[in-house]
Amino acid sequence: MRNLARFPLLLCLWGMACAQDVAPPAVPDLKEGTAGGRLQEKNRENIRSFLAQICLARNLPSPELVIRGGKGLVTEFYQIMLEEFPEKALKRCPTDFQEVIALKKREIQAYLDGIKTDIVWPYAEDEEISSLLFRYGLKGEEILISKWMAAVLNFGDEDTPAFKAARMRELKEEIEAGKIKVPRDFDGIEEEI
Repeated sequence: MRNLARFPLLLCLWGMACAQDVAPPAVPDLKEGTAGGRLQEKNRENIRSFLAQICLARNLPSPELVIRGGKGLVTEFYQIMLEEFPEKALKRCPTDFQEVIALKKREIQAYLDGIKTDIVWPYAEDEEISSLLFRYGLKGEEILISKWMAAVLNFGDEDTPAFKAARMRELKEEIEAGKIKVPRDFDGIEEEI
């Protein structure tokens, strides 16, 4: 009888032990000592670089439209964003990431061509992009990168649209060239921002 009382307890303990060995399939392998871990971190670094550059590309239309004397139409914003799109950075990203972003870019072009009537990316959270970023362990970093970019640019009220546009392009080129690296860890930076 005493052995029967232990059986449910053993089952519970065994179940807990098994559960500890199981990880969700979307959690990335970040063991940097392994080839897979190094590749995963390189992919993350390339995605971070792309996210920083797309952040600049989506913020450039505001000062650029003032310089060009635009009317402030949504189509003008998207047109400038596509002109500034960081193709080289995207090509360094993993294939699955490239495919989703290329699809989003085509959707913007379809919007500009009048084929599509609404788009979500890159101005609002897109579920497909969020899921992809989660897969690479980067969920939420897009917002942190945007805040980091704003802190790096540190524009003042007296800065002209021409200065802002030139500085954003310069920073985009510096990130593209690898002169400025997007941080891996935002723990200390997040509090400063």
